[in-house]
Amino acid sequence: MMEEYIHFSVDNLRLEGILTYQEDFSLSPAILLCAPHPSLGGDMDNNIIMSLAQVSAQRGFLSLRFNYRGVGNSESYENNSAQKYQYWEKSLCGGDYTDAVRDAQAALDFLISQIGRDSIFIAGYSFGAIIGIKVGWENNHTKAFASISTPFGWYNLDFLQYCKKGKLFLYNENDFATTTEETLRSFSKVSAPKILELVQGTDHFYRGYEEYVSQKICNFFHAYP
Repeated sequence: MMEEYIHFSVDNLRLEGILTYQEDFSLSPAILLCAPHPSLGGDMDNNIIMSLAQVSAQRGFLSLRFNYRGVGNSESYENNSAQKYQYWEKSLCGGDYTDAVRDAQAALDFLISQIGRDSIFIAGYSFGAIIGIKVGWENNHTKAFASISTPFGWYNLDFLQYCKKGKLFLYNENDFATTTEETLRSFSKVSAPKILELVQGTDHFYRGYEEYVSQKICNFFHAYP
């Protein structure tokens, strides 16, 4: 397995990311990985995002995970940690997350430039699920997307009733980001094709279930036409 540290640009900022792949990825399907919210410790080294990168590489995928602006070594217009925290707090609980979508779109554009084709999957976790859904819905380059612990009820996802791309949602029954009732209610409004799967015995962090979750997502993407 190979890991390549890369940079890409958005809004005159330099963001960091890591490509993970087997030695020859010329024909590998590609996945963009979107991390959880920075104010909640979300970055490209999150346990689920790291597991997805490693497992997907073993399964023959190329992936790109990245840090949003102001996270890790990704540049930001904010000058210190307190300003960065205040900036990101604005996007919690239904706030404006436009910049995060722009960061993910720039990462997607970079990934397309590297593989020379535009058929890409997206997987997002928690806040990253919202970002992945938004980018996947709006972009013609994505085939399907997978969402882990989607914070239904925090953000308006009504547009999913019109989304005809393949969608996998993984959830648990002990999640602080949403309730089972909210997940089931929101999922019922999502248009087909769609899959909802319960991961039993865990909570929002999926500790000890990282590989299980990653394999589920790889199976979904591999089976997608």
